[in-house]
Amino acid sequence: MVDLQPGTLVGGKLRLVRLLGQGGMGSVWLAIHLGLDTEVAVKFIRPERAAADPSMLVRFEREAKAAARIASPHVVQIRDYGTVDDTTPYIVMELLRGEALTEVLLREGRLGLAQVAALVRDVGEALASAHAEGIVHRDVKPHNIFLTDGAPGAPDVSGATRGRTPGLVKVLDFGVAKIVSEVQVPGGSGLTETGTVIGSPPYMSPEQLEGRKDVDHRADLWSLAVVAYQALTGALPFEGGSFVSIGAAVLRGTYAPATALRPELPAALDDWFGKALSLDADRRYPSARELAHAFVALAREASESSDARDPRDATDVPAPDVPGRPELELAHASTVQQEAPVETPARALPAPPPDTAPRAGPLPAPVATRARESVADEGPLVHEHGPSRSRRRTLASALAAGLALAGAVAVGVAWVVGGGTPSPHPEPSAPTTAVVPPGSACPDGMVLVAGARFEMGSELGDETPTDETPRHAEDVAAYCLDVREVSVAAYAACRGCGPAPTTVDWEGLTPRGRSFWSRFCNGTRPDRQDHPINCVDWHQAKAYCASRGARLPTEAEWELAARGGDGRLYPWGDAPPSRARLNACGAECGELLSKLLRDLGKDSWPAMYAEDDGAGTTAPGGSFPEGASPAGVLDMAGNVWEWTDSAYCPYTRGDCGESRRVLRGGGWDMSDASGVRVTRRYPAPPTGRGYNNGFRCAADVAR
Repeated sequence: MVDLQPGTLVGGKLRLVRLLGQGGMGSVWLAIHLGLDTEVAVKFIRPERAAADPSMLVRFEREAKAAARIASPHVVQIRDYGTVDDTTPYIVMELLRGEALTEVLLREGRLGLAQVAALVRDVGEALASAHAEGIVHRDVKPHNIFLTDGAPGAPDVSGATRGRTPGLVKVLDFGVAKIVSEVQVPGGSGLTETGTVIGSPPYMSPEQLEGRKDVDHRADLWSLAVVAYQALTGALPFEGGSFVSIGAAVLRGTYAPATALRPELPAALDDWFGKALSLDADRRYPSARELAHAFVALAREASESSDARDPRDATDVPAPDVPGRPELELAHASTVQQEAPVETPARALPAPPPDTAPRAGPLPAPVATRARESVADEGPLVHEHGPSRSRRRTLASALAAGLALAGAVAVGVAWVVGGGTPSPHPEPSAPTTAVVPPGSACPDGMVLVAGARFEMGSELGDETPTDETPRHAEDVAAYCLDVREVSVAAYAACRGCGPAPTTVDWEGLTPRGRSFWSRFCNGTRPDRQDHPINCVDWHQAKAYCASRGARLPTEAEWELAARGGDGRLYPWGDAPPSRARLNACGAECGELLSKLLRDLGKDSWPAMYAEDDGAGTTAPGGSFPEGASPAGVLDMAGNVWEWTDSAYCPYTRGDCGESRRVLRGGGWDMSDASGVRVTRRYPAPPTGRGYNNGFRCAADVAR
């Protein structure tokens, strides 16, 4: 078995340099092609995977040859392929620098109509070229749509604002592609059997979910329509907590119209989605180019109408803000393979009644539309009342430049820099009279936060992440909250909590990345006893609070303590962040991280403000009294992100079955002021341990 290590020579022509990323199917390496004297990406399939499926080597070779034949600037180029010791297949690809559409959506929430039109156009061209070669991708999703950093003069598809050089949109990963043309690609039949479900559930067509053998190019058109819907609205049309529930939602064919989520969009867009997401493949657009041309045409028509314009359409696509972006992994472990098709009724069922009891405040009942069997001959869309479940932005990815954190979702770290100034919030309605129970008291180190009704969240604006919306009234009873974040010394004193964590961990983290980021864990460092404990997961934080007879605060409790009742942007008010108010990335943090990155040959790390705030990483708790919140709570912006007890659900749906928990407040490495606003939310798996994840405890009022 080949031992893949830096310096290993593969096939006599590829010298491995470093691991870029790895997943369940294999790994991706940066390598030097000695014959061409150029950097390439090499994707290896795990030998045990190949051994478990004797047909894999044949299929891998066939698909590599087929993908190499796709002549399109919007498809990642295949340079070579081979097998090491007859056990480990590999494929050599062009090395891409940029970011996946996933990262754009994580950061921006949603895109403008003109931006999505550009994406649909270019991905449509890529798929059209693949389909002409008899190849069906079968896994079109944001993770497999890549926005490259380009050269001057390249098409401005991925955006050229904020100093980014325009690049190309590329479709990645034909590793689960199906060859449907036996004439153009000999040996194309019999390698994908009925009953095998391949793809990523939220983007899979009905025929894929049913495991049918006759899946053709129209499955890709369905998936591209789902991507377009998500990019426009910030939500997925079909969601669920499991493969089966997602499949049932798709086969039910009911979803919220795009115009219900964004009323400024043209009504014709609902007709486009009605056709593109038809349950009957015969009634969808017949080709990728026709689908793309129809979308571009309606976007162009809408752009001529001033009342249909969205401010986001002033540029083509949001600019990437991550400094020193790595060479991202081109192999992904998110492909789903399940043997049994989803069982659902043959006919789509009516949508269930709407959830008419929002958490707080009067909210409009969402609207759902059935994926129609036809568009052209059925007249206007028929709307039915039904639930709308929004999938919101996930935690900003820690794309540790050159640190092989390729594609990993980092827990508790926002690699978002630059960006605009947050839109000021309108004045909220006056809060109700604060309620403090008679004789109430809080334990030492805690402050009493009076119960109140306050305005939670944000109004939707150009710079507002959709998961902060809608702004709504919340009623919170009085409670106690730690004045400071839990310190290293306090955590160490906990009996039964176990040793303080000294390493980070999150999905997709490589050994090199773990070694790099773990240096920032305060753990048992004697010089950090009064600093906040970090590198803790949600379960550890919850267990510590329970040991004190306390608990983690809910999101609503956290935000009330941070902003009070006057709708402020930051805990201290609306004034911009500065060295006196919080520990974010000041001059000293920027210098520290920039040096580390420059040592790796990467770009520098920008600072949020030019002053030195005295803390290169975390700071002792309570070091910034000028940043105190209205309740007198310290460090609610910066220092470490803080776990809350709340699941990451849309505000319009209190119980969504989501396992991720919400982090609040921002960390010491934040370069973007919007990340430390009191309304900012970041979701993370409860098992993730980020280098800037900490917490504080809450308690019910003693009487």
